[in-house]
Amino acid sequence: IFYGIQKYGTDQTIVQRYLTAGSDKKAIKAALMGVLLCIPVWTLFIFIGTLLWVFYLPDVNPIPDAVENFIGKKPERVFMYYVNSEFPMGIVGLVLAGLVAAALSSLDSDLNCLSAVVVEDYYRRIRKRATDRQRLRFGRIVVAACGVYAIAVAILYVFFQGEMPVLKIIFELYAIFSGGIAGLFMLAFFTKRANLKGVYVGLVACVLFTAWGFLTGPPLDPTEEMWLNLNNVCNNIFGTSAFGIAEGQTDLNFPHHRYMLGVYSHLVIFVFAYVASFFFSHDRDITGLTFYDWLRQGKTVAQMVEEKEQQQEQGEQTSGEDKPENE
Repeated sequence: IFYGIQKYGTDQTIVQRYLTAGSDKKAIKAALMGVLLCIPVWTLFIFIGTLLWVFYLPDVNPIPDAVENFIGKKPERVFMYYVNSEFPMGIVGLVLAGLVAAALSSLDSDLNCLSAVVVEDYYRRIRKRATDRQRLRFGRIVVAACGVYAIAVAILYVFFQGEMPVLKIIFELYAIFSGGIAGLFMLAFFTKRANLKGVYVGLVACVLFTAWGFLTGPPLDPTEEMWLNLNNVCNNIFGTSAFGIAEGQTDLNFPHHRYMLGVYSHLVIFVFAYVASFFFSHDRDITGLTFYDWLRQGKTVAQMVEEKEQQQEQGEQTSGEDKPENE
């Protein structure tokens, strides 16, 4: 649920598609269609693995020993073996072409998002007088640099990969580095109390919580040990009876699967940022920018944001005109 909220509500690769819709209603319809269509698509993906498991049952069609050694602890390699051994040569080429096309369709969206974020959030603030041509050129440089970096990471994974499947690594990294984004957006849309300083407190709390869960949580591979065992650390420093750890009354390590960081982190940043916002004053006017204002006014989000920007520009111009008179 939290993955779907974050993916289809805050992910730049998805949101940039919503922005091409003609109205908010069409964007909402597109979001609902995307969420609903994920159910049959992911069911089909899972069903493929089930069919392969049935196809290669030891009593029906056992896998050769050499292939089984190649598969090892990465069951996803069964699909590659099945395609290579059971499909005709032309169909194998079509499958490979489909895999490459699917990878490129995801990669180009990610590269475009990275370029847009770097140009809009960093480059424009550093070079405020940059022309559109200069921003476009810099965006292309960012795309090329990120593409080279992605290729380098992929090559390193091929040469230094362990026994952990790549999909598990992706899910773990997604839960760690993108955790809290959905909670941050929900805080902005559904509350009027939140402010920038409170959000900073929530971000710090989220980073600390995620680091604790990542370092002390159970490893994805049961054969590996956790990176940091706080129970052993406290026993070595304070003694075996400290905090009731020896008796099993207290566990200082993260008890759940690391994937759950992608759930808890949203709640952590929402609660801490909301509570901390009560200790700071509002740093800007957010009237008309919350979900409740959108329902009450009946305007599109783009119209609300545009009106707010126009009001801010008018306020800056007014203050600039009044400044010489005051001097």
